[in-house]
Amino acid sequence: MVGSKKALLAVFLMSLALIGGWSQARGPKIDLGRWAMENKSLIRTVNNGSWSSNPKDAPSDEDLAAMFRFACETQSAVGWNEYFFIAVRDPAEQEAIIGHQTWKGATTPGTVTVLILADQAADPQHHKTPYDAKSLYMQTTMSYFDTGMACGLLNFAAYSLGYSTHYFASPAGSAIKPKDASISYGIGAYNTPNWDISRYLHGKNYVRGWGLPEPMAKFPVEGNCIMIAAVVIGRANPAIDATSAATNHGRPQNWAIWDGASTSASPGPGLAPAVPDATSSATK
Repeated sequence: MVGSKKALLAVFLMSLALIGGWSQARGPKIDLGRWAMENKSLIRTVNNGSWSSNPKDAPSDEDLAAMFRFACETQSAVGWNEYFFIAVRDPAEQEAIIGHQTWKGATTPGTVTVLILADQAADPQHHKTPYDAKSLYMQTTMSYFDTGMACGLLNFAAYSLGYSTHYFASPAGSAIKPKDASISYGIGAYNTPNWDISRYLHGKNYVRGWGLPEPMAKFPVEGNCIMIAAVVIGRANPAIDATSAATNHGRPQNWAIWDGASTSASPGPGLAPAVPDATSSATK
């Protein structure tokens, strides 16, 4: 119980920093940009093969619950809340999901693998509960957007508890295969493979809540939700230095502030080179 309270307190304090971090003076109470620069080894993806193998470094059930509670606080379109997370702890099962032949060292006894599911994404012929546009239960690309928003908060919650993550859109293990490799979902689901996740759903009677209407609507996960990705959560191997354990993929500043009067075709200010920091300037 003490550990659970500490985990929830950590996530609560982090949520205050994110949600309540702006004062009436229109200025940040904390500098998230500086925090990100100072914690790149934590917030960058852990390289496959660089996870800790110590089971004590895997997220506890209390920590996972804290992460999921915070992730489910995301604001979703129409209160659809289409996402559903399933945590898998067993090392052999994790390996069977992600696949070590393709992604070597992607999971260890020191990690937990989370299946990321979404409702309202499957085509009608692959969706058990009929869509009903009148009540706003429909196939929609917003299911991906909302699930991505929830995953963003899941990441922040994991970081606040000292964990890192690695996402996989193409698990390659033996436990999850497309029901028919020639079939993928249509335009509405961006051709997501129809992964057979019955192993993790059958007989569980999982239901997902819908934030609208009141009282809360509930829908079966099995037959409606599809898997769109998986995320591995854990801590990097302490025997590997923090810089080497994290991926060194670029973080381009892909943004612009539109000026309707401008006719310039030059790159926007968002593509300006980032200022070197301790992590990126260190030897690899």
